[in-house]
Amino acid sequence: MRSLRDDEHETGGPGPGGTVVGAVGIRPVTQVARSGVGQASLRWKPPIDRSEVRSLLSYLRACLSREAVHTHGVRAEHVDSDTCACLPTGPELLFSGARETLPLHPESARVLRLSLRRGQALRYGYPLVVVGEGADRAALPLLTVDVRVVDDLEAATGAYDPTGAQGPLVRPVGPPDVNCALLERLGITDPEDLFELRTRLRTGAPDTARRPAAVAELAAKVRTLLSRLEIERVDDIDPLGTRGLPRVMDPGAHNVAVVFRAGPGGQFDTDDPEPGGVEGILADLDPADRDGLNPDEVAGTALASLLGGGARDTGAAGGDGDTPPISATALTQSQYEVVRSAMRDRLTVAAAPPGSGLTDLLDALVRTAVGHGLRVLVCAAAEDDVRDVLRAAESAPAHPVVRIGGPGQRAAEIRLLDRILAEHAGPPAEGARTPPGAEDAARHWRELSEAWNRVQEVWRTMDTLASGGHALARLAVERVHSISQGWDPDRLFTPEHGGPEYWLHRAERARSGGLTGLQHRTAIRRELGVPTDPDSLVRLCAVARMESEWREAVDRRTGCPPLGRLTAELADAGERHQRAGAACLRAVTEPRLRRGRAAVENRLETLNWHHGSGWPGLPALLDTLPAWVCRTDQARALPPTAGLFDLVIVAGAERTRVAELLPVLYRATRAVVIGDPAHPGPTSTLEPDEERRALAAAGTTADQLEARGLRHGSGSALRAAYKAAPPLLWLDEHHGASPELAEIASQRCYGGRVAVRTAPDMTGRGVVDWRDVAGTCEAAPGASYINRDEAYRVLVVVDELDAEVPPGTTMAVVAPTQPQVALIRRLLAKRVLRHDVRVGGADLLGRDGDTVDLTVLSPMLAKGSPAIAERRVRRMSHLWSTVFTRTRRLVVVGDRTYWSGEDGPLGDLLASAADTGAIGSDPARATLVDRLRGAGTSVLTRQTIQGWTVDLVVHFGARRLLLLLDRESHGRGLRHLVARGEALNRTTGDPVVVVPAWRCLADPETLVREILSAR
Repeated sequence: MRSLRDDEHETGGPGPGGTVVGAVGIRPVTQVARSGVGQASLRWKPPIDRSEVRSLLSYLRACLSREAVHTHGVRAEHVDSDTCACLPTGPELLFSGARETLPLHPESARVLRLSLRRGQALRYGYPLVVVGEGADRAALPLLTVDVRVVDDLEAATGAYDPTGAQGPLVRPVGPPDVNCALLERLGITDPEDLFELRTRLRTGAPDTARRPAAVAELAAKVRTLLSRLEIERVDDIDPLGTRGLPRVMDPGAHNVAVVFRAGPGGQFDTDDPEPGGVEGILADLDPADRDGLNPDEVAGTALASLLGGGARDTGAAGGDGDTPPISATALTQSQYEVVRSAMRDRLTVAAAPPGSGLTDLLDALVRTAVGHGLRVLVCAAAEDDVRDVLRAAESAPAHPVVRIGGPGQRAAEIRLLDRILAEHAGPPAEGARTPPGAEDAARHWRELSEAWNRVQEVWRTMDTLASGGHALARLAVERVHSISQGWDPDRLFTPEHGGPEYWLHRAERARSGGLTGLQHRTAIRRELGVPTDPDSLVRLCAVARMESEWREAVDRRTGCPPLGRLTAELADAGERHQRAGAACLRAVTEPRLRRGRAAVENRLETLNWHHGSGWPGLPALLDTLPAWVCRTDQARALPPTAGLFDLVIVAGAERTRVAELLPVLYRATRAVVIGDPAHPGPTSTLEPDEERRALAAAGTTADQLEARGLRHGSGSALRAAYKAAPPLLWLDEHHGASPELAEIASQRCYGGRVAVRTAPDMTGRGVVDWRDVAGTCEAAPGASYINRDEAYRVLVVVDELDAEVPPGTTMAVVAPTQPQVALIRRLLAKRVLRHDVRVGGADLLGRDGDTVDLTVLSPMLAKGSPAIAERRVRRMSHLWSTVFTRTRRLVVVGDRTYWSGEDGPLGDLLASAADTGAIGSDPARATLVDRLRGAGTSVLTRQTIQGWTVDLVVHFGARRLLLLLDRESHGRGLRHLVARGEALNRTTGDPVVVVPAWRCLADPETLVREILSAR
């Protein structure tokens, strides 16, 4: 591939010799310091209101505790135990409204006593629903309500008649509710679904003052809900005659009433909470707990930034200059901006849309922190995200990353420590790499700094090259228009007459009155031959300004080295930077592991012999093994010490609650919070009254918390961090999905901030296929909406695709609402398919690792859809983001007529007709086409070749040239243009030429000669 250089002799413009912009000062790191335990920066102590911190912690603890009650699950084997007791046979009393109180028999009274002892809520439920299989089987009542003893003294003493004739009485507290734990197991997580179900359940309840738990037409509503949730009935639903203990625990609804313990507190008082559960988060958020978050030590941690203490800090690890990053892959400019901010600022917030290289960024952050002697912790939202971090570290091993998070990870940590001891026992084996000495380490750091300096120099030069060309492309149009009207800058501003700056000054003075203005007007008429009426002077000023800007842009553009040379230098500097980074990391890691052998042995011994709680042998290990990873909700696995880690990275922050973020940031001096801004954030099962009580008890208001993004159930950890530390840094290059799909997602979900860098599909197969079906969107029983015609058509389409696509193709079916998903899943379950087909909602493709080859989308809306359904589906930006960025081929099964008039992603799909390549739409392209055809060539515009779009295809004789017009405004786009040209050259074998768009207007004759002579 060839890029045409815009030299001064080619353009006729003056310009200095081509030199690269001076290097950015990066101080080589020659010594790596150890970080101490809890060394939060003392020189950065913003004022933190401790009372506000305590109020926030109290509010979040209350919300978490109450939500844990709503979402509490009971395992099937715990039915008829001191966790969950089945009530005796007889009529259902509370939901039917038959009585105001419920007498507890001996088994259920035992459940009551344990709930009081452990501080848990006691709940009543009916009917009992068994879901799941094997070890995952759970027993969850459909309807639930909190109950409380009528006589506190009687309940506390446990006095009841052993015969069961007289036991404690409990009364319902609050209205009946649909069991949120059951809804979650069934995939119903949309807050609108929950609101609708609660509203319909409570409609028409009689005498809510005396019998708040009563449900009008109980049997009918239960049957309707079971039908809506696709739950089979094992027993007939008869509130007048409930069963006792179910005969068999078959999946489905049993006509059984139960009482059960719910919420945190399931462990004994002597037990420390395990990481990964709500108890661990509550313990971290409890200032009164011995090992809880201490508001007096918040200042100096990353948590202080979240709470309003400021997010900027110039105490970079590398000193006053930039810190050279260490990466196993080539860093993009946007990735480096995040790394740079992480090493300088107290709190960094980054947007990571799907496919934007999050895993590579996390690995670079860890390597950079470890290489510069920092302790680093990566907290991920889910287990799959944790595995991605570990895989990235293992793919280019240079430093061990320790997985921690509770008893389940103990064996993996033991294996890792055993391997470290074996690899670093005694002197190096014969033939092994000798650990680098001090001189070698210093040389590696110098090489790293020099290579990174060069990478940044080329980046800056390419930015200058692109910005100059972009400005010239705009000015060239103005210049041609000016010449056509008789105002030729080359004729007006000559070396003999003077430059545009000189005549701009004189023209501005000529517009003033008096003798001075007269003298300037006379000179303009005599030397330039330009009239001096007011309109002509205004035009002369405009032409002079335009020409001055033009010549400055020409100097800036032609003063840069050729694009081909810059591209080669960038590739060479990137390879040298990666090699030097790996050497620097080895120079830091290997001596540290040998020095820390005793700490590793101590930790290993405690893991083998100490099986209790606490953190034995762990703090001393952090300087030897500074890189750790866990789930965000497992921070309790690490000592709750303020500033324990120099850097904490929170990935998947869009799926993380604020309450989970606080303990993590407390353990960090600096933090990076990364997430997908298109995701709506975690939902809440709390009712408005419950949150109001939590706010009142904590002494705060919803508006205060909402303004700072700290309100529970409103937004996410990403939103809270952005409120505290704007601006939002963007990972702005997408790889993975088809360009046709990903570009729509960029425009509709991310404001056009993401540039798509995916190579097109070379097979020539269409990326989007639309199967038209004019269905009906209707309300589903109980709540939500469904389109049955679409669901049945999806079944047919999946059958066809399953027979067509090659073996190994990954397939998914996505729909926006749970009833539609449930219907499609039930229909597909009856089919025997060759491929594994996943079915789900917006979260089905929630991670980059969930990318599939083929997605069938049932958008559900059709002509005549209810307005509430339209509003709900259209605003599901997370649905469109994941589907359009994590699939390579999309098949839409929906009402084409309805969506063709929709201003949204699907409307864009239908409206994305191929560019006709109208010549008049682009002056630069039109001029070049005219000159090329005038030279005797055949020219085609806007052609697609091997999946790539080409601006011009030039045929002359037996030769064919492919032309790409350079209109890029920054170096990143210019590099992508070069990569596109190289890919075209490899796949077609034809010469590919990158043509500066501005030269098509400024110097077309010379440009055409160069194009036709290109090899």
